[in-house]
Amino acid sequence: MAPVYADHPFALIPSPKYANVKAGTATDLFDRCASEMACVHNLMVRGLNAIYLQAPHIAPADEANFLDFVGIWYELLHTHHTGEEEEFFPMLEAMAGEKGIMEANVEQHHAFHDALEAFAAYVRECAAGRERYDGRKVVEMIDVFGPTLMQHLADEIPTIQGLRKYGLETMGDLPRKFDEEGEKNMKKFGLKKLTVMLTFLDVHFEEDTHVEFPPMPGPINFLTRSIIWWFVRGTAKFGACDRHGNLKPLYAVPA
Repeated sequence: MAPVYADHPFALIPSPKYANVKAGTATDLFDRCASEMACVHNLMVRGLNAIYLQAPHIAPADEANFLDFVGIWYELLHTHHTGEEEEFFPMLEAMAGEKGIMEANVEQHHAFHDALEAFAAYVRECAAGRERYDGRKVVEMIDVFGPTLMQHLADEIPTIQGLRKYGLETMGDLPRKFDEEGEKNMKKFGLKKLTVMLTFLDVHFEEDTHVEFPPMPGPINFLTRSIIWWFVRGTAKFGACDRHGNLKPLYAVPA
């Protein structure tokens, strides 16, 4: 059978930066921030693809590690969206001087919230041994919230680009605020979970346009990819990418 990669069923989000590179045009701070958001969202897309494609083929001996993998994916998504609602979106509205400009994005969060939380609860119950793991059920639950979640992740990119209308004088501090928010979220996970999350990152996506993403200090990059990796490899093996950030064939697929 041909190798299976985490590039489907949900489509990855194209970045404005890559479109600019192809067109030979400059990338301003709004396209830069929107592109970094696309990179963050693509972590979630690849992670969910990896879960969706492998869930029906998990051997009993691998269930605990796979459920850990799913739980880490959910924590990434939950932390990202909670941070947006509680801090990032209000900060954008304050900078722009206009209330409610991010309300549509918050409403999209609510649209998939209940189905996503039901999925997370099922995964926790399986991990605790109170529910029997059923990979087909995992896929069915993703089918409920996945399309709505993917639409939200894609829609947020033009929303960030749309902040351009408020002008550089008003929004000039956006890249610094964006970087601070990303760094704050990364620190919440701890190095072991962060190492597993790196399996959602294809460093060569869009012809190496985003090789500097995420902006991790060299020592942290070395520590996660070259040392901690070996302690979490039982969970990380389900990832879309290897420890160097190269897209790899998925671990659990039909024989």
